[in-house]
Amino acid sequence: MENDLFAAYDSNPNFTGREDILDRLRDASGSERPVALVGADGNGKTLIAAEYARARMAEYDFVCWVRAGDPITLISDYAELNKTLGLPDTENLVEAAEAVLIWLEQYDRWLLIFDDASDPGILADYLPRGGSGQVIITSSRPGWDEVAATLVLGTLDRAGSVRLLLRRSGREDEKAAEALAEALGDLPLALEMAGAYIAWTKVSLSRYLEMYKKRLQEIDPRGIPAPVVAAFEISFEQVRAVSSKAVEYLNMCALLAPRDLPIDLLIGASVLLPQDLETATEALSRRGLVGSGKNHLSVHPLVQALVLRHLDEESRKSWIEATLVAMGEAFSAYMENIFTWPECARLIPHVLTASEHAEEEEACSEAASTLLNQVGLYLHRRSYFAGAKEVLERLLTLDEKTYGQDHPEVAIDLNNLGSLLRVMGDLDGAKAMLERALAIEEAAEEADSLKIAIRANNLGTVLRVMGDLEGAKAMFQRSLALDEAAYGPNHFKTAIRINNMGEVLQDLGDLEGARRNYEQALLVFRRFLGEDHHYTLRAQDNLDSLYEEEGSS
Repeated sequence: MENDLFAAYDSNPNFTGREDILDRLRDASGSERPVALVGADGNGKTLIAAEYARARMAEYDFVCWVRAGDPITLISDYAELNKTLGLPDTENLVEAAEAVLIWLEQYDRWLLIFDDASDPGILADYLPRGGSGQVIITSSRPGWDEVAATLVLGTLDRAGSVRLLLRRSGREDEKAAEALAEALGDLPLALEMAGAYIAWTKVSLSRYLEMYKKRLQEIDPRGIPAPVVAAFEISFEQVRAVSSKAVEYLNMCALLAPRDLPIDLLIGASVLLPQDLETATEALSRRGLVGSGKNHLSVHPLVQALVLRHLDEESRKSWIEATLVAMGEAFSAYMENIFTWPECARLIPHVLTASEHAEEEEACSEAASTLLNQVGLYLHRRSYFAGAKEVLERLLTLDEKTYGQDHPEVAIDLNNLGSLLRVMGDLDGAKAMLERALAIEEAAEEADSLKIAIRANNLGTVLRVMGDLEGAKAMFQRSLALDEAAYGPNHFKTAIRINNMGEVLQDLGDLEGARRNYEQALLVFRRFLGEDHHYTLRAQDNLDSLYEEEGSS
């Protein structure tokens, strides 16, 4: 059985060479130590891992693919493996990931691939110990020797390059293929784009070599291997000549994470997608610019970078904004229903990537803010507090740059981050955030009393936990007065504040005052929310605990 991420990698009929690497991976299958495939982008690390897994499917009961470029995507993918492994489902991402790790450490006949891992530290909590399966890591960064047996991956050997070119292009001229392979530096990504172009346009290998040499003199690599840049430019130029819609489609894809592009989830949420997706995808895949199959769409990170170079600053910002809007519409459509959280999990790496582009281009906007806020709340709901904190901190930084330090939008960010820090036990941090949020609301030209009530109530909750009962009481009194003025004494929102006041009065030893508050809140909750609502149950529990305290005194 395989998880959906691995299922997205269709078998590549043009895969060739790398026999030595495949043999070494096979030899390592009986070892408890992971194997790290390390090499520069464009050398085919991911493809090798996928082809190795495909070739050895019969030897494993489970093949699991996890993207490991950042902590949030990593835990999200890892937790989703509980479905593949037949484990009980849970809303808590951390608990789900822990259950997967325990299972892997107890059973065998599994293959676990961490793709595009950023560094060894990111995998510290996810590498199984004592299991009898096999772990493969792919990474473009060195430094894996302490946790894995490292296999350094260079370019293809010349014979492999020639075979790849001939298979991909459908040509038979080995001498011409060898000359072209040499010119392309035996780089798999460049060979793939060249072969795809030749197959589609029917030009000869020799003619392509002439085109390539001319283009090589015109490019500015800027940190990307020159053969990759030149091959890309040849293919991209032809796509631009035949399909502007395909180019626009590729522009959006360049702003998302490179694997498992969620085009199916964005349909209906984005005007950026061409009406004829199949034709646009075919125009790009036939020229080697995207990887596509019946189950997936992917774009190599180097191709994404080169696509974005073709956009001027204004165009990049425009595409970023439109992509963020589309992502926001899609994410919000799935966020409120726990049964569609797997769709949210698919979207998260793309949300993070698109928002990073917004930050880099200083294309910060309401769409970026809204989207990051949604992701932060989603991760909070799924109890991945560290990830939620990272996202909400990014959001705060973005909004401070966009709106200024004292804007109401910043107050919202501070409030959400402060509430999260309280749950995480960072009470000092939570207090600082909530005090600042309250100060911003108070200083606004048109102060919103209801927002002030919310900020004061949240700050009071933190102060109560910190033991500052008089400070908490003052905040609850303020919040209650504002909500009572807005809603009246018999509204359920007012009753929430009344119940909170009762709790701090009980802490202070004012049992009579606490009892009056609990009884009043309970009466309102029962009338408007019913006997089984969690607010009703909380007020009843508070009253019961008070009776017990009174009875024991």
